[in-house]
Amino acid sequence: MFHWLIVVPYYFFAALTALPLLMLVSRLLRLKVPINTLVGAAIAVALAVVIVPLATDAVDLTAFTGRPLLVLGAASFVGAALDAALARVLPLPLDGELRDL
Repeated sequence: MFHWLIVVPYYFFAALTALPLLMLVSRLLRLKVPINTLVGAAIAVALAVVIVPLATDAVDLTAFTGRPLLVLGAASFVGAALDAALARVLPLPLDGELRDL
């Protein structure tokens, strides 16, 4: 029963990866989306990315090992770096919200 707890870090890192990617998309498309909406969407994407393949038997629980988790972690850093680089060129209202946090 407790073997399903292996996917908990995937929820965390998937959300950390999805948030900068959603911020990049909103920056490139010049969408004025509040940061709270982006965070909620990142969490929803993270849940869907982990739950849907497991529920449809597209992947087995044994596929959730350390290597894909490291890839998610690296992708989150790359996405955050790209977003920080684009923040100077394409500022958005959500930058002010993030500064206020």
